[in-house]
Amino acid sequence: MTMTLVMVRDSEECVRWKQGRGWVYQLLIDFLRNRPRLSLIAQWQKHMAMREEVFLTKEGQKLKDYLSNTMPEQLTKLCEVERAEYHRLFEGVRPIFPSLCENDYRSMLSKNSVDYMLDIRNRYAQSGIVFNKLVLEQDDHISIELEYMAVLGERMSDDVCLRASQHALMDSQIQFLEQHVMQWVPSVAEALCKEARSPIYRSLGYILQEFLPYDIAMLRSCRAELDSCLISS
Repeated sequence: MTMTLVMVRDSEECVRWKQGRGWVYQLLIDFLRNRPRLSLIAQWQKHMAMREEVFLTKEGQKLKDYLSNTMPEQLTKLCEVERAEYHRLFEGVRPIFPSLCENDYRSMLSKNSVDYMLDIRNRYAQSGIVFNKLVLEQDDHISIELEYMAVLGERMSDDVCLRASQHALMDSQIQFLEQHVMQWVPSVAEALCKEARSPIYRSLGYILQEFLPYDIAMLRSCRAELDSCLISS
């Protein structure tokens, strides 16, 4: 049986989204995984100056402007502020966010102890993804769930547009967002916007709020467009 190639001409917005979404996910992963390093902040200052596609959100543009206006001699102080803020938010004696893991967070939201880990691990296994965990993160940690989305997005961009694989990759991303990420991360984002005091972590909250609904809307739109092209052909 011959597989049919699906040649879809992406809209300008779709091209921008595909080029930028991986960068947005990586930004979130880098700063939510552990305390930021000076080298990491300097690296993102450079990325944002060179890659316009990073700015899929208004808050992303604001963060770019903030980092662009930070002089090299100010980076050390900026890093100290953001490291202290990470500690206050996520690591202190009484952190604002005692956990950034789905099981823990959804249990706090609903007061109902449900174990989502088996489904999460099955999805990772079915996708053939094994993560290189830097600080022994749980599989349902926010950084790992976002990394899963980033990896599937990269596969979708690299794929040769075979119908079956495109459908499967889009469906996997939509389902994971609907059934896991969107069930708890928007609440994290709302709390981060309210509680964060430092420029980077406050921006991350707003980027999460803007980006996740946009990302799932674009996935649904591209999925529908792909179906439409197949029907018309």
